[in-house]
Amino acid sequence: MATETSAAAESARQAAGFAAVLKPVDGHISIDSVAGVQLEVRDLAEARAFYEPIFWDAAGSWKPSARTLTFESGSQSLELVQKAKPRTFADGGQHTAYRVRATRVSSLAEQLAEAGHSVEWWHEDHPQERELAPYLHDPSGNRVQLVAASSADPLIAHVAIEVHAFDYCEYLYVRELGGEVDYYHGWRVEDQTAAKAWLDGDDPAAPWTRRDNPGWTDFRDQGSKNRSIRVPRPNTQVFLRYGDTRLGMISATKTRQEPPEEQIVGTPRILFRSSMAADQAAARADAEPVPHERHGRSIYFRDADGNFSELRCG
Repeated sequence: MATETSAAAESARQAAGFAAVLKPVDGHISIDSVAGVQLEVRDLAEARAFYEPIFWDAAGSWKPSARTLTFESGSQSLELVQKAKPRTFADGGQHTAYRVRATRVSSLAEQLAEAGHSVEWWHEDHPQERELAPYLHDPSGNRVQLVAASSADPLIAHVAIEVHAFDYCEYLYVRELGGEVDYYHGWRVEDQTAAKAWLDGDDPAAPWTRRDNPGWTDFRDQGSKNRSIRVPRPNTQVFLRYGDTRLGMISATKTRQEPPEEQIVGTPRILFRSSMAADQAAARADAEPVPHERHGRSIYFRDADGNFSELRCG
């Protein structure tokens, strides 16, 4: 316990040092919380049947419309948009983690497995995510994590996206939208050690948290005729906090086709909420070199790697 406590303290200390360098600019947009996520699905009824047992612990209600279905719970929501060919990232690290009462996580995972969904048990690298948790996909390929918690309020524990250009994405989510650096992973010696344990099969880490790329096996065993040796590495991750929900930025492990460069409004997207008036938030967004569009009381952003977000004001 003492070792875990000291490790957590060291992680917090180093994160604080990182945050001192990476911090919001003066006059950044004030974000109150993560308001939810908007995802694409193939069939709304099919998606509702999947998510309903996950949300049994959450006080909320479903609100259907012609081509959307929204589950609202407190200050957060899951908004599902029907698309013939949903844009999802089933083979990557992008996912949404929902809180489920700890006493129900195992039985819920079994129930979902019996319903035909493939469930994997992994852990992530954030200090609050070191325990094994179930991961699976909804019927359209959106990755879901179930996080054991004392309650399902707020509904979303964290949202994770993949990025290549950390500097530009950090400029949006930290310096302009005011995210607080909560933790980072991949720079410490301990992170390297953990990656080696993963390669040896002793650590069930989520696959997107480690790198084992063929091009990175560049160490040679001189005693074995220069045979290449697999050298796994931790994958870079930065976690930002907005209220009680985190945004995780994960170094992308592959290159994907992005939407057209001029497209600013799109899905999937993260939803933010601000009590700031839309006129004031728009003026601050206009002062920074980040692609955005205003539609009424919403301001839409696109980061440097094609991830979409929406700020709902007022």
